[in-house]
Amino acid sequence: MDLMSPQQVRGVVSSPSRLVPFLISFAVYGFAGITVPLMLLFAGGWWLPKTVDKGPHLSAVPAVAIDLALLALFALQHSGMARPAFKAFITRWVPEALERTVYIIGVCLVMWVIMLAWQPVPHVLWSADGALGVALDAGFWIGFVLVYAATLLLNHFHLLGISQAYRQYVIQVPDATVDRLQVNGVYKLVRHPLMTGLLVSFWFAREFTVGHLVWALGLTGYILLGTYLEERDLIARFGASYRAYAARVPAFFPSVRAVFGRSSR
Repeated sequence: MDLMSPQQVRGVVSSPSRLVPFLISFAVYGFAGITVPLMLLFAGGWWLPKTVDKGPHLSAVPAVAIDLALLALFALQHSGMARPAFKAFITRWVPEALERTVYIIGVCLVMWVIMLAWQPVPHVLWSADGALGVALDAGFWIGFVLVYAATLLLNHFHLLGISQAYRQYVIQVPDATVDRLQVNGVYKLVRHPLMTGLLVSFWFAREFTVGHLVWALGLTGYILLGTYLEERDLIARFGASYRAYAARVPAFFPSVRAVFGRSSR
């Protein structure tokens, strides 16, 4: 983001109509900064007192029913609020510069509901030790890192809404984000590296319970559906360029030829 001049700092501080919206977007950015890593640790069963695998829970049948309802809530919120029609609706009520902030609030609140209300089903499907356990742990952390790497490549601050508010209310210049197709870096290997990171972090676990399976299957289903809807939007925006890109680059996991072909050059 562009740096502020001293005059801009004074102008923002002295104008509540500029300061308050920016502080709201900044607070939501911080909220997301707490929520996302906690969600990933929750999904991986790491360190938290309650995770997808452990914590207070009901018996298996009502627990699975509650968990499926929570996952459905997430899918409805996440995909529904991402649709262009919803964005057009919400900007009737809030400034366009805060539309992404509203979306991020929705995502974070629903994720907190899921983490707090989740019902573990602790029957263990597999438990790996030794080299396999280490490999599964490493896979989780690779997915964790890839989630953040993908957001940085997609313009991290814009993705989380703070860039739009900063430019609108602080430095008061038009949003400079160009609507262009991202095909560089890891996007040369997969079209949706953020989703790749999530999939890996959901499935790579040293200990995998029935509750973890419900989580992984449910969110994998959401990712497939959400990606399908997103790709329709991308085709509508970029047309033949995106079709050609999709024809040569896999959606989630790189081909062996792409990985080793590049490394051998």
